Amino acid sequence: MYKPKETLKPYKQTGTMGRFKNNFNKPLKKENMKYVSHIHQRILDRKSIKNFVHKYPIILFLIEDGKKLKEELVSGENYEFIYTLNPMPNFKPKTPLVLGMHNGVFGTMKPEMETEKFEPIPILDSPLSNQLALYLVQELLFCPNEDKSHLENMIATMADLLVKRYYLQEELSCNLQMGLTPFLVQKIQHYVKKHIDRPILTSELAKVARLSLHHFIRVFKKTTGETPHQFIMRLKLEHAKKLLISTEDSIIQVGMGVGCDNPSHFSHLFKTNFGIPPLKFRKAYHINMLSA
Repeated sequence: MYKPKETLKPYKQTGTMGRFKNNFNKPLKKENMKYVSHIHQRILDRKSIKNFVHKYPIILFLIEDGKKLKEELVSGENYEFIYTLNPMPNFKPKTPLVLGMHNGVFGTMKPEMETEKFEPIPILDSPLSNQLALYLVQELLFCPNEDKSHLENMIATMADLLVKRYYLQEELSCNLQMGLTPFLVQKIQHYVKKHIDRPILTSELAKVARLSLHHFIRVFKKTTGETPHQFIMRLKLEHAKKLLISTEDSIIQVGMGVGCDNPSHFSHLFKTNFGIPPLKFRKAYHINMLSA
C-alpha cells in the first residue's frame, strides 16, 4: 500500500474557491451550499482518526480491504486512503461526518472507522462520485512517486459532493417522517411487478426509494401497514392468482412466474394467504365460471 512520506498541506484558496470567500455572511441557497474548504492532512493510521475528528469533522475514506461487496473499481490490490478536511466557516456539522467508499460501495462509518460497521448509503452512489473515486484511486495507487498536490482540489470536491448528498438523504428522511409519498409507493409497486418473476430483496426497494435500508423498512411499514416482505409477497401471490385464472400453466410454471422455484413452498404460501391450495383455487374458479 502506498504511503507518502509527506502529509498533504492545506493549500491556498484560489479560483472558484475564492469566490466564496467574501460571501460567508450572505445567505446561500441550499443548492449552492459548499461544505468543504480544503484538505487538512492525510491520515495513515485509522486509529488516529479519533484525535482529529472533532477538530476536523469531515473525513473522506477510499478503502479496499479485499472483502468484496460488489465489483471493484480497481482490482488487484488493497488500499487505504483517508483524509481529514476542513469545513467551510458557515458549516458546523453536529456530528463528525465519515464518508467515502469501501470495497466499491459508498457509505459512512462511525468515527472509530471499523469497516465491519460500514453502512452503505445508496444516495452517495452517483455517476460523478464513482468517476471521482475511480480517478483518485488510480492516481493514488498507481503513481506513488509523483507529486499528489494536483489531486487536492479533486479530493475536496469529492468530499463536498458526498456531504451534499448525505444531507440530501437527511432532507428526504425529514420529508418522509409522515410516510412515503403515493408516488414513491407507486414507483416501488411498479418495480416489484416488473421483477415479479424473481426473488426481490428489501434492499432493492430501499434503493428505489433512495433511502437507507433501516429507515426504508420503518417508513414503509408506517405508510402501508405492511413490511416490505409482506408487500412483495402479496403482489406476487395476487399475480399468481391471475396466472392461475388466465393461463393453463402448470402450478410449477405459475410458481416460477412469481420467483418461487419450489412448488411445495409456493403451494404452502398460496394456501397460507388464500386458505386454499393453488390447484383447488383454479378448479373452483372454473367451476364457478361454468355454473354462472
